[in-house]
Amino acid sequence: MKNKIKAALEPIHAEEHLKANTRQYVFDRMAEKKEKRKLLRRWSMLAAAACFVCAFLAGGYYLYFTPTAFISVDVNPSLEIEVNRFDRVIEVKGYNRDGRELAESLDIRHLNYQEALDRILEDESIKACLKEEEELSLTLAGENERQCAEIRRDMESCASEHENVYCHSGSVKQREHAHAAGVSFGKYQAFLALNELDPSVTLEEVRAMTMREIRDRIRALSENQGGQNPDYQEESYGHGNGKGCGHHRH
Repeated sequence: MKNKIKAALEPIHAEEHLKANTRQYVFDRMAEKKEKRKLLRRWSMLAAAACFVCAFLAGGYYLYFTPTAFISVDVNPSLEIEVNRFDRVIEVKGYNRDGRELAESLDIRHLNYQEALDRILEDESIKACLKEEEELSLTLAGENERQCAEIRRDMESCASEHENVYCHSGSVKQREHAHAAGVSFGKYQAFLALNELDPSVTLEEVRAMTMREIRDRIRALSENQGGQNPDYQEESYGHGNGKGCGHHRH
């Protein structure tokens, strides 16, 4: 009799055991899914943060390496420096053989443009040109009026402290035309002024001339024609002691 009862109860105990195992399995599976959801959310947040950092870095890189102003430096070497919105030099390019050699020798990238101009004007090759009474032209172009006005004031201050240094303003469109012709926009502006007085003058002829030679011809032609060329006036020039470009902002 006892054996019969025991045999009858065994399936019930087996069923309870099965139920317990099933419940545990279900709980384990739910815990796994919950943990996976947590990990998924965590990875999603990390991915979003990574995307944000990448976007921020890309945006910062774009802002820093986008030029907003351009300064053409022309004497015999012709070169241009590109300045970003933070007043830092981000590129230096030469537009003739002497200009390319000078651009390669200068270590002015990422400097404030004032310090960069100071280093250019203190370079031995530039000082040698100025000692021989050559004339140096600083020409500014840009679309940010506030920044350009500030740079222009600093350029004039710089010019006032050096012999035979002149300041001019150009345009971004003029710069594009100059580069299409393969010259700096400072020299291109001088060519336009000379060409207006003497249409027979070609860009190839001007390309080989120093700024002193170009300006001497402009002066002579202006005097012969009874006035000064309005597009290339001697806006600012220096007769100072050559002490540099003043205080630098870093």
